[in-house]
Amino acid sequence: MKKLLLFIVVFCGAICIAQAQYFHTNPVPKFGLGLSSGFAVGPASGAYPEAGGLSFNFEFPVHNSPVSFLLSTGYTFYVSQGGFSADVFYSDYGFSSYYYGSVASFIPVEAGLKIHVIHRFFIEGYAGASFNINSYSTDYTGQKTAFIYSPGAGYSFPMDYNDHSDLDISLVYENRVEPGGGYSQVAVRAVWNFNL
Repeated sequence: MKKLLLFIVVFCGAICIAQAQYFHTNPVPKFGLGLSSGFAVGPASGAYPEAGGLSFNFEFPVHNSPVSFLLSTGYTFYVSQGGFSADVFYSDYGFSSYYYGSVASFIPVEAGLKIHVIHRFFIEGYAGASFNINSYSTDYTGQKTAFIYSPGAGYSFPMDYNDHSDLDISLVYENRVEPGGGYSQVAVRAVWNFNL
């Protein structure tokens, strides 16, 4: 709870600082496709040390403001120690499959804010629900649905001369909150945004 309160205070301070330094004069809504890669931290990191994900993002700027509203969903996964592999092979008894390792899979649905603090540098934060989509509702976690939050900071790189698309590179921390711990990660996220 203290971390969440500190995050809110930092966000409010950043909004005040950013008002005088915003660089967009006519911001437009955007759709983004994201990839992330990172490492797990916290209780689950011993069994599932690698993390990653895919995301679909919508960004809705507040007119003449450094603030944008964000909506996001996608797929988040944690890979077991030693990795994961799958193979199909033929034997005298027909086709067989082989699996090594396991993957803990979740679908986050989140809303948040993005604030351009200095020119193209931004901070952002999401909060929402994380849904367990493993084979059984108790696989890898005690909860089918859990609260999730993910603060981050990054830089937006223009991808064309007309500013119709850009690439956001950010460092994020994501935590799926559960009693006794949960799944959390530190990751680098790349989101390719397109103007709508």
